[in-house]
Amino acid sequence: MSAPQPQVRAALRDALLRPHHTAVCVTDFERALRFYTEFLPFQLEGEMDRRSEPALGEVVGLPGAVIRWAMLRLGSHRIELFKYYEPQGRDDARPQCDLGYSHFALEVADVDAVYAQAMASGYRAMSPPRDLRGGRTRAFYLCEPEGAVTEFIQFRPAEGAAPAKTD
Repeated sequence: MSAPQPQVRAALRDALLRPHHTAVCVTDFERALRFYTEFLPFQLEGEMDRRSEPALGEVVGLPGAVIRWAMLRLGSHRIELFKYYEPQGRDDARPQCDLGYSHFALEVADVDAVYAQAMASGYRAMSPPRDLRGGRTRAFYLCEPEGAVTEFIQFRPAEGAAPAKTD
């Protein structure tokens, strides 16, 4: 595949406004909804059960799809939660090295406090928080109830940099 022509790239740049959502497909919809709205502070924007309009199946490339759906919002980002009734997909979690999108990340003020809350709530992490990028970030990966991964990352100022203003 060749790179797009400069005029196509400029048109795309002008057309794109901002990231909107990350989609997560689950088998236990209620458990996933609790994870995102009770452990994480996402707010429910909309929900539909047995959603099956023909255009949905066409858009997702699965004609005849029947789903349970919710849109959850945190600030300007959303999680689009799916449970497919038809067709049924695989239900094994993917390792981070598999092809495709592997996780989504949330920036936090105190990654160690989030980790402590996650462990107290009974969730499983890949590891405790670790310093990365020469200490400029601290992060851990949390497995949501069905194995999808959420990264929690804390950014630190570069050594010698002035602290950020908090006016």
